[in-house]
Amino acid sequence: MLNDSDSEKVKSTLQFNADKEHYEAMCTAVQIGEYTLFSMLRPTVTRDGNQWCVLYGDDLMTGVAGFGDTPYLAVLDFNKSWHINLNK
Repeated sequence: MLNDSDSEKVKSTLQFNADKEHYEAMCTAVQIGEYTLFSMLRPTVTRDGNQWCVLYGDDLMTGVAGFGDTPYLAVLDFNKSWHINLNK
């Protein structure tokens, strides 16, 4: 049988693990949400200098674009640009 101190340690560890699993599930849900628009529109993804570019449309002047140091960051920037342009 566990003493009170050991019992609290076990409870704390279990709670920490549950919180961690919940956080990871939430992060996954956010990433899926971010990629949903991307997968529906199928914009082009290219390198532009030292950054990645996600472009929906024929060019930067008439299309919607996002840039980032990684493809994922470019998708996030693209989503932000898309929603800004949508509300204009």
